[in-house]
Amino acid sequence: MQLNGNTKLIGFFGTTYKTSKMYAMYNAAIEAMGLNYIYVPFAVSNLEKAVAGIRNLGVTAIGITIPYKIEIMQYLDELDTNAKRIGAVSVVLNKGGKLIGGNTDGEGALKALKEKTEVKNKKVVLLGSGGAARAIAFALSDEGCHITILNRTESNAKELAVVIGDSIKHGGFDSLPEVLKDSEIVINTTPVGMANTSLEGQSIVPAKLLRSDMTVMEIVSKPRETKLVQDAKKRGCRLVLGYRMLLWQGAFKFKMYTNVEPPIAIMEDAMDKIK
Repeated sequence: MQLNGNTKLIGFFGTTYKTSKMYAMYNAAIEAMGLNYIYVPFAVSNLEKAVAGIRNLGVTAIGITIPYKIEIMQYLDELDTNAKRIGAVSVVLNKGGKLIGGNTDGEGALKALKEKTEVKNKKVVLLGSGGAARAIAFALSDEGCHITILNRTESNAKELAVVIGDSIKHGGFDSLPEVLKDSEIVINTTPVGMANTSLEGQSIVPAKLLRSDMTVMEIVSKPRETKLVQDAKKRGCRLVLGYRMLLWQGAFKFKMYTNVEPPIAIMEDAMDKIK
């Protein structure tokens, strides 16, 4: 990779900027494809000024994650159809100074799920109601899934359920024992279990509620095996690990950034080398 005056800069806004695997994944793909791009982290202290920096520095694009997926929308010029209906942004493209927000989270999650199970018309329990949950809920709804959204604050689950559609059920985590009785897919979109946080080593779902005929998806990617994943493995569940969603949503972003088909095998290999 050789930097010069024509190198296009892609950045990353989010609290995980120190630990993200995206740098290795994207830069490996960029080098393999011979593209004149570089992907770098940004430490954001003021989001509004950071967005102004995208315009003023001519940054080509920015990947967005927690905690900026919703907040950043107010500073953008336009949202694409997907980001607009989801109400959250995971990617910002700079089109000649016009900043356009998009979202690949739902598409990435669906691709990862379909590697392990059929999704259409399945009964799904979605844990959480944040930006990632919104994207995944819309993607599942498009597949005709029967969705129940559970959240620690039940009013937040209700709010998201109403946005998705009239048929979407909702509740608090206290309803897990009843809801999981006939559920086929369980997806954790909360940060519970995430490394280097107070929630590391925890799981929302009691192990005894997991069944071998379930598919359990964890979107936390570090550690690769959260307590939920460990419990689900012991119970014989099909597993969809967080890094798979990370890989696929990243691959979809790569196409948006560069207009080049992503080299999936190279991106996957780069991610696997970082534990």
